[in-house]
Amino acid sequence: MKILSYLYFLITSLRNLLYDKEILKIKKIEDLFVICIGNITVGGTGKTPAVQYFAKKLTNEGRKVAVVSRGYRGKRKKDPLIVSDGKQIFVTAKESGDEPYIHALNLKVPIIVGKNRYEAAKLAKEKFNVDTIILDDGFQHRKFFRNWDIVLIDATNPFGWSNLLPKGTLREKFDTAAERASEFIITKSDLIAERELHKLKRFLRGRYGKPVSVARHGIKCLYDIEGNMKPLFWVKGKRVLLFSGLANPLNFEKTVISLNPEYIERIDFLDHHSFKNKDIELIKKRAKNINARYVITTEKDIVKIPKDIEWDNLYILKIEFDFLENNSLECFKGGKDVRL
Repeated sequence: MKILSYLYFLITSLRNLLYDKEILKIKKIEDLFVICIGNITVGGTGKTPAVQYFAKKLTNEGRKVAVVSRGYRGKRKKDPLIVSDGKQIFVTAKESGDEPYIHALNLKVPIIVGKNRYEAAKLAKEKFNVDTIILDDGFQHRKFFRNWDIVLIDATNPFGWSNLLPKGTLREKFDTAAERASEFIITKSDLIAERELHKLKRFLRGRYGKPVSVARHGIKCLYDIEGNMKPLFWVKGKRVLLFSGLANPLNFEKTVISLNPEYIERIDFLDHHSFKNKDIELIKKRAKNINARYVITTEKDIVKIPKDIEWDNLYILKIEFDFLENNSLECFKGGKDVRL
């Protein structure tokens, strides 16, 4: 693992150097403001609700926004692909990938997926005449110019065990990446002690001199597969089974624990897992064995459950991004100011 991590370090360092020296060219689209929301570690920082927060905020402030994503694990024949025009969804979650599909369900802005983010953004501008792109998980995609890089730092594992992939979860050397950031947002801050949060804020501000904000990913609501909202107090004192395909399922469990269930158990699948009927049967069997009153999953996972499934006690936890400390700087200059 150590050797593989070192090789990964060499590759990512060389690639960054080539971009820094402008040997590899960065493409820019004129009259388009690009905000990237990304991270330095693999998965689990809460990008999806953060992207939705900023998309809604900027739209409310009068900007014409589109979200561009790679569409990880989406099985599509056309690329780039329009997932939604802000009114209608044109593809399935299987084609778009789970996260863009969730954006399409929750946002009234165009959603475009493409391996080449420049081409996807160009399509968004040409087709929908947008003036702002939110680049979902594009921090390492350096070939496309962005005006502002928001880097999310997971409070529960901010430095990826201090090792690059595959030994740790760092996508690139932390110091190198942090120097490129325009600002940091510490996410899931409610899941660590106040003392640890203060230490992390002080480190990021002191070492890199960038604005540092603090956010949490709090529970917004609980709803069933028909979309009907249910009271959160239902979970209190009940036996609960969780299942998910997340990079960090422990944080999902910690969030549900805040609802005070009597007993909680978890079934973990690989990140971005596509659920089959055999998976559903396994989950249902375990729920019956432990006498679980509720089976709870995430929005990211529910879009990959077969739509014809019958499941009376299945509920989805909706998470909402919320600032606790907002120290973001003005990131848009020219025309109308946008403060994040």
